[in-house]
Amino acid sequence: MGIQKHEIEKALYTERQDIAAGRLKEDNPLDASDDFHHFCEAVRRGDLRYIQEKISEGEININARDRYDYTPLILVSSSQFISIKFLYI
Repeated sequence: MGIQKHEIEKALYTERQDIAAGRLKEDNPLDASDDFHHFCEAVRRGDLRYIQEKISEGEININARDRYDYTPLILVSSSQFISIKFLYI
């Protein structure tokens, strides 16, 4: 038998309370900064040079999410530009 829906909802509610109270760190925090926005736009465009540069600088949290609730990994997996470029690397 699996987990019931109400058990999942309760666990998610409790987790949100713990994050709000500072007892847990959110895995994918919202990042509304201009730097992160530009990074996400570069991912959407497939600008590998810019992406590599920003990751190397270490100032971008690649686990953060944008205002549309997308992480860079979600964006890269849906980007036709990145997929095509990786085929030729």
